[in-house]
Amino acid sequence: MTIDVDHEDAVLRTFILFVQTAQVVLKYADAYLHRKARLSVSKLVVLKALASNGAMMPSKIAEWTNTERHNITALVNRMKQDGLVTTERSSSDKRLVNITLTDKGREALNRVMPVAKEIVDHVMLSIDEGDAALLEKLLRVLRQNAYQSLEHIAKVEKP
Repeated sequence: MTIDVDHEDAVLRTFILFVQTAQVVLKYADAYLHRKARLSVSKLVVLKALASNGAMMPSKIAEWTNTERHNITALVNRMKQDGLVTTERSSSDKRLVNITLTDKGREALNRVMPVAKEIVDHVMLSIDEGDAALLEKLLRVLRQNAYQSLEHIAKVEKP
């Protein structure tokens, strides 16, 4: 069920719509991926990051996915139990761990990508190339503004 916000401020109304949309798209993608491929969006994103970048440390995956490091650690532990990734301590610094995609993880990624494409096709059904380009441009601006605001908060909160 969709709930439209009736507010005279168009920017606020649009922001609330954006947040609602992001949440429902993620919820839909998770449900569809789980039903069709028994995989979560979070696992898909980590698999894709590892496939694109090779071995990565948890902090780099957290940075790449904009996720808290402790959440990545828990997710990687589950993925390791599923046989999708392996972890290996650095020989030069035992505190550092490299995460690597396994053959099973690569197979899972190859199996799930057509399902991810179905999700994109469903969500973006009535969005043409021009609208997609404009939406991408606007989303990049929103993301940049949010990153800058986060950096500002981090600087202000440091003692």
